[in-house]
Amino acid sequence: MDAVSSDSKLLRSRFDSRSLPAHLAQPAWSEAIGVIFDTRPRKSVEEGFFANVDAAFMGDVALGRMSSTAQDFDRSRYKIARDGMDGYLLQFYLSGRSASRGGSNSEVAGEGDLYVIDMAQPLATSTTDHEQISFVVPRRLMAQRLESPDSAHMRVIPAGLPLVALFRESLRSFHGQIGNMSRREADAAIPPLLDLAAAAINGHVDERSTASVNLARFVGLRRHVEDNLLNPDFTLDSLLSAFGLSRRKAYRLFEPVGGFATYVNRRRLQRALQALRSADWRHVSIADIGSAHCFSNAENFSRAFRREYGLSPREVRLLADSGRSLPDVVGALPETEWAQWIESIGR
Repeated sequence: MDAVSSDSKLLRSRFDSRSLPAHLAQPAWSEAIGVIFDTRPRKSVEEGFFANVDAAFMGDVALGRMSSTAQDFDRSRYKIARDGMDGYLLQFYLSGRSASRGGSNSEVAGEGDLYVIDMAQPLATSTTDHEQISFVVPRRLMAQRLESPDSAHMRVIPAGLPLVALFRESLRSFHGQIGNMSRREADAAIPPLLDLAAAAINGHVDERSTASVNLARFVGLRRHVEDNLLNPDFTLDSLLSAFGLSRRKAYRLFEPVGGFATYVNRRRLQRALQALRSADWRHVSIADIGSAHCFSNAENFSRAFRREYGLSPREVRLLADSGRSLPDVVGALPETEWAQWIESIGR
C-alpha cells in the first residue's frame, strides 16, 4: 500500500471564525466572503456569531460546506461591475433557509431545495442560522448545459423533485469523500456532476445527462450499502426491495465496480482496515474485528484481507502500533485561501 502523495490530493482549505480572537472574527469573515458577497451578520460575537467553511478545489470548480449564524448577503450591480465574477453558485440548505429580501413574492430556499445564484446578477438575501453545501462553477462550464442560462438566477427548485434529490445526494457524497479523493478522481467526477446539475435545473434528462443520472442513482445505492454494510443479513435482494430495482438494472449499475458482492466485500475490508489502524479498536481481537465486519471466520477474513492489501490483518495492526501506519496526506491551504480560489473560479 503506497501512501498517496500530497501533490495528488485535492487542495483543501478551512475557515472558522471561532479560531480567531473575538474582535477579529467578524472582520475576517467579511473580508473572506467579500470576494462574492457583502454581508451583515445579525448576531454579534457575544450573541453567538460564527461562520465556518470547509472547501475543496478541483481545477475549475469548488465545493464547500458552510455553516453560520443568521446573515444578510448582498451582491450589488456595483460589486458585480467591480469584481467581474461570472459563474453560478448552486446551493443546498441542509438546515435553515434563505429568502430574497423585498417584495411579497420573495422565493424561499428551504432544507433540501436547489438554490441557483448567477453571480453576474444582483441579489439581496437573508438567511436564518444555517448549514449549506455550495458548488461553484464558472459560466463557461455551466451555461452550455442549460436551456435558459440567463434565466436561472434566484431559482428555487423543490427538494422533492427526483433530479434535485439525486444531485443533492451526489454533492453530499462527493463532499464526504474529498479527504480520500485524488485530483484525477475528482476530475473524472466533475463532468457527470455538471450534467446532473443541468438536468436538475432544466427539469429533465437529455441524452448527455443520462449517464450522469445513472451515476447519481448508483451514488444513492452506495449510500444505502454504507448504511447497511455491517448488517450480516444485508443482501442484494434487500437492496432491490428498498429501491424497487430489477436485478438486471442493479447488475448494470454495479458492473463498473466489479459487481454487488465484490463492492460490498471491498467496502467491508476497507472498514476493517480502518478498525485495525484505530486506537479505539486496539482492545478487540483480529478475529472479532473480522466478525464485526461480516466475515464468517478468522481464516476467511485474513485471506480476503491479504488478497486485497498484500498484508495480513496482524501485520497492519503491528504497523499501526509501531507508529508506521500510512499517514493521511492532505494538501492544505491557509484559512483565507479558499476565498481567493472562489474569486479565480468566477473569472
